[in-house]
Amino acid sequence: MLDLSSLISFFVLGTIVWVIYKIYIWPIYITPLRKIPGPSSENPFYGNLRTFLLEENPDLKWIQKYGNIVKYHGLFNQPTLVIADTKLIQEITLNHVYDYITPPKMLADGIAIAGRGLVFAEGEDHKRQRKMMNPAFTHNNVKVIYTLFKPRRTESNINLTPYISKATLDVIGIVGFNYEFNSLTSPNELAKAYDSVTNVPQPALRFAISLLSNYVPYIRNIPIDMNRKFKSACEVIDRVSKKLIKEKYNKAEKGELKGKDLLSLLININKTLPIEEKMTDEELKYQVINLKVTTINLLSILLNAR
Repeated sequence: MLDLSSLISFFVLGTIVWVIYKIYIWPIYITPLRKIPGPSSENPFYGNLRTFLLEENPDLKWIQKYGNIVKYHGLFNQPTLVIADTKLIQEITLNHVYDYITPPKMLADGIAIAGRGLVFAEGEDHKRQRKMMNPAFTHNNVKVIYTLFKPRRTESNINLTPYISKATLDVIGIVGFNYEFNSLTSPNELAKAYDSVTNVPQPALRFAISLLSNYVPYIRNIPIDMNRKFKSACEVIDRVSKKLIKEKYNKAEKGELKGKDLLSLLININKTLPIEEKMTDEELKYQVINLKVTTINLLSILLNAR
């Protein structure tokens, strides 16, 4: 019979063999992607991520060198594809979109902030949510939304950087929920929550923690300032979104929900659907958060690309 020290030795040896297999043998020699050209892994633990962080547009350089389909190595050497072939992109994003799901291990922080709304839903859940939301974006509804921008349109030259996310949040509040956040003119906890998530003093550490949280969820429980701010921001975003939905439902019950903002339209549409097609209150909350998060992030990307 094995004694305790032998059991521990077998356990340690088994763990070492498993780690070597997962981060070296399988990603290099066994993966179905092994024959696709691309850069060699720089390290079994972080693959080619160091190049991503330190060099400018490494993916474009790889495409020029290896072609329109490139394999590189991500965290723990996991093989990942960069696809620049337009026909393949069309197949993945349009023709067979439900055959290509977002890797579950890349969603942890996104779901923590925004939930499984339209952005992060997959398969039948995504089909149902999209079908339910489509009527809110008809031509007539979009025209009404456009008119909401006119009273706030003025001309002047200003430095946008300190104000852009706040202005975006105010516009989303009006168009999406018919709600005045007033984050440009007064302190706003929701604006602070988004700022604490997106603007951190150590972006490399944020990236590392965000990436590792997909593999080691408990890393968000480490008592450091960045994690505390992240959890606090998620709680604020969740609470404010629930408050918006509750206020709209109260108006709907009284027959007073006549607004053309997106949330009012969604709630009114949801009331007319059969039970199997309805969104739950939780899913409606996710759509509210998705709208706020994705709009702010998209605007940030567009500004940084200029």
